[in-house]
Amino acid sequence: MTRILDWLCRGLQAITNRACLAAGWALIALSAVIAANVLARKLFNFSLQGVDEYGGYCLAICASIGFSQAAYDRAHIRISVLTDLLPTRLRACSDVFALALLTAIAVTLATKACGVAYDSYAMQAMATSALRTPLAIPQAMWAAALCWFSLVLVAQLLHALLMAMQRDWAGIARTYGTPSVDDEVAEELRSASERMAGQHEGAR
Repeated sequence: MTRILDWLCRGLQAITNRACLAAGWALIALSAVIAANVLARKLFNFSLQGVDEYGGYCLAICASIGFSQAAYDRAHIRISVLTDLLPTRLRACSDVFALALLTAIAVTLATKACGVAYDSYAMQAMATSALRTPLAIPQAMWAAALCWFSLVLVAQLLHALLMAMQRDWAGIARTYGTPSVDDEVAEELRSASERMAGQHEGAR
């Protein structure tokens, strides 16, 4: 069972990494379009239609995709002033409890988002802008990103519960706990080393 969950989490993380890369390129493209729109408005008194509308769709979808990556990076904000004072076992239990709460919230958001997208599809709702975009399309993409976030968290929660059954408290803290200052420093040093290695290879 542990091997299956490890394989599932690695597969989900690989797909999440690629989705985040695509979302990053989408945000870069959005920035370029916004810059072009500003210049066109300033120099030629001309404005591109739909930049604000589709920019809002893009931000909502990309942010929802980023939630999943933040879960893998343990970047979701947690106040750990009190839990840091607990023994390892209780701290690990609090990490699992926090993960369960976050999973419940994510599933609720995904369910509501799917309901919103379905209602827009059933009513054939259109945007109020001149482009008359069918709202079900961007809402469905937004809901899909939130559903993926829920799936990632469910897999992580199952993995954490299995580790708790095996009494692997240190593993829970290492995998799902709040990163310590030493962990963050070590991660920054590792990232800097990788960047420097990449620059050296590029120089060759």
